[in-house]
Amino acid sequence: MEMTSYASLERFEGDYAVCGVEQCSVFESTVGDFSKECWMADVPAHLFLEKNIRFIAINNGIDSKNQSQNELTPMINIMNEWYAKDTSKKIRSTFKAKGKAGKHVASTTPYGYLKDEKDGQHWIVDEEASEVIKQIFKWTMEGYGPYKIATLLEQNKVEIPAVHMARYGQGLYQHKKFDDPYHWYSSTVAGILRKKEYLGHTVNFKTQKHFKDKRSHYVDEDEWEVFENTHEPIIDEETFNNVQRIRSNVKRYPDGWGEVQPLTGLVFCSDCGGKCYCHRTMNGKRIPTFVCGNYGKMPIGTKCESRHAIKAEVLQTLISNILNEVKCMIDIDENEFI
Repeated sequence: MEMTSYASLERFEGDYAVCGVEQCSVFESTVGDFSKECWMADVPAHLFLEKNIRFIAINNGIDSKNQSQNELTPMINIMNEWYAKDTSKKIRSTFKAKGKAGKHVASTTPYGYLKDEKDGQHWIVDEEASEVIKQIFKWTMEGYGPYKIATLLEQNKVEIPAVHMARYGQGLYQHKKFDDPYHWYSSTVAGILRKKEYLGHTVNFKTQKHFKDKRSHYVDEDEWEVFENTHEPIIDEETFNNVQRIRSNVKRYPDGWGEVQPLTGLVFCSDCGGKCYCHRTMNGKRIPTFVCGNYGKMPIGTKCESRHAIKAEVLQTLISNILNEVKCMIDIDENEFI
């Protein structure tokens, strides 16, 4: 029988089951608040019996079949809880001191770097993977979204990060078998585009854990500790910042109708100041058209009186004409223009 919560015990139906552990602390660390919730509330006295479950903690001398021997069980659980919490606190303190000193606290390097065999704190640029990362950033600058980039990488038979890292005996998936070593996900590409580590910075404390929860949880970016220029960069700062700007502006990605419009995220309504979005169809035809995003918000027409629809092609032509006029002015008298 597998029990992960108090509710699972209540739902258990079966002829008979024995749940044996070495000691209560093992049981508690496995199922979280289960033992605390049950034993301290004196629930097992009837639930274990009703469900034909016999709980045995060998080292603690606890047997749910003999309730008279279990008077100290609540106290044992309190001590186990305190001990686990105190141990976790000490580990976190050591971990935090290391991280605040600018040392890498991640167990593995990001894709694109490898740990130096002689010094685990020294990250070495993986030349093969770094070229892939540079290409991903280049494609993003050209207007491709994560899904399109993932498709291109798969078509070019580029190994996914987990497979590539495992080839060097590093990473979290060294012993995992993948059905398709070239199947990239758009989320993997998007994650690569966000990593400040490619600027040569050490970024610590991006995730945290609770002593009862083995899973990592992401924290807000303002809680991160960033130490600049700790290893060789793969991406220059200008490219990285431009990609972040593009990613923050683009809300809708290509869906098979072509590349993202180059003006996406850069067009605003002259009346309300709201962002104009590019619609790929207009009156049933595939004609990219920018319209004010505030106009359609309910009730329609209250935040902006007009859709201000303009074809993307027309807008690009207008911008091109303006830039040409500016260039002519510069050619005539550059000093006067400045």
